[in-house]
Amino acid sequence: MLALVLLAGCVQWRAYELGTPIAIADVPDPDEGWTVTEVMARFGPPLRMSRDGSGYVMAWEFWDIDEFRVGVGLGFTGADFLNVDWGKANAKGDFMLLNFDHEHRLVSASFEEWKRDAGGGRGVQAFVSAVDVVDVEDLLEELAQHRWGGQSLRPLPVTLNQQNRLDSGEAGLEQRGGTRVVGQHSLEMR
Repeated sequence: MLALVLLAGCVQWRAYELGTPIAIADVPDPDEGWTVTEVMARFGPPLRMSRDGSGYVMAWEFWDIDEFRVGVGLGFTGADFLNVDWGKANAKGDFMLLNFDHEHRLVSASFEEWKRDAGGGRGVQAFVSAVDVVDVEDLLEELAQHRWGGQSLRPLPVTLNQQNRLDSGEAGLEQRGGTRVVGQHSLEMR
């Protein structure tokens, strides 16, 4: 009991769910002649959409993110001004990508189910734990269609790259959590 009092600290656990879970058994078979109307009636509107050379693609995704943090003050050692922090995040989810032709018929379907480490960290901080040791904010960003109206208000390099951005619906798709320092985003000089 004394050890628990001496090691008093802070514990945080956060869980986030984005989208609707998708089972592999629910993925439509292109050989069954699915139309875009039937697909959207079953799954709702896609979270991502883009045109391609033979028609267009639609994507649905589900994310389940767990974030766990522990912070302990070292007052019991005589170092009242130090805090030790540790944190970890895990993510799992589903991603379904459907290709349609110009006649709005399903041409191909792909599905991925995954589970991975979403990051973590540890640190010693003075007086209070002011900096997060786990950061999943990039996974929680709002979807691109929520930002379409403000695209002209972005910094100039981002605005000039608009027609090539992967979230514009014209140049491909990008799954949530992608890096911002390589690939298409590197044109935006962030």
